Amino acid sequence: MRNSHGIEVKECCASCRYKDLTRLMTARFCTEHQKSVKPNGYCKQWAISEQMEAAGRGGGQVKRRAYLRYLLEVRADESLADQLGIRAPHKTIDQIREEFEKNQGSIYLSL
Repeated sequence: MRNSHGIEVKECCASCRYKDLTRLMTARFCTEHQKSVKPNGYCKQWAISEQMEAAGRGGGQVKRRAYLRYLLEVRADESLADQLGIRAPHKTIDQIREEFEKNQGSIYLSL
């Protein structure tokens, strides 16, 4: 299907308004069905998410690759600590962004 800006959107759990992200990138939680679902799953209750509806509107920003790698590294370290049974607080996205911006500047590309 296409959104109101003409951008093609695949009808699946990853683009649905009822998804809730989990810590795993391989799973989503469906708030409509109250269960874990795969990102490429589909059901009859699918409805386009606000983010997918806004795609193509313009005015968005692109995150720097260095920031995304830093975020991935922080989350991987947290996951490893969990697996080893080490109790350590997990950082919020705001905390991670603040750390990155303090050391390396904006998380967004300058276009």
